[in-house]
Amino acid sequence: MGDTAFVILFALLFVFSVYIGFTIGEHWGERAVDARAYWLYNLAAILICVVLTAVLTLLPLLYATPLGLLMGSIVGLKMGFGESVGPWRLLDRFFNRNRGQRGVDAARKAEVRRRRRAGEREPDLISVAPGQGGSAPAQHTSDAGRKQNDNGTGARRGRRAGRK
Repeated sequence: MGDTAFVILFALLFVFSVYIGFTIGEHWGERAVDARAYWLYNLAAILICVVLTAVLTLLPLLYATPLGLLMGSIVGLKMGFGESVGPWRLLDRFFNRNRGQRGVDAARKAEVRRRRRAGEREPDLISVAPGQGGSAPAQHTSDAGRKQNDNGTGARRGRRAGRK
């Protein structure tokens, strides 16, 4: 009975570590600006796996954890980075993966990377009033809601202010 519990826990820890590695790798992949940074993050993941393996050699239940973290982080890095690099590019072209998205997605990601390198802000995805820069919500007013006050300022009147 003890062997069955060990195998189940071993498998659960492995799957959980793959998920955690994928999450971490995806975050790193989004932060990678170019292919060089992508490969440096891969190297860092491998070195972390080697160190964790050396530390966890005394705990047999945790043997699969560093391997799962490495597997997940490598896949997460590729998914987060978005572009195919090195051997991934050969495989993606061989299997004709994402053929329709290559041009559109590559242009968008290249623009985001260019902005990151230049230190520019990414464009706002919502419309904002000019001059506010997206830091505060836009104040949209229309002429229909304005009426001339007694002093001629044209301030917006309340809902009941216009009624008699």
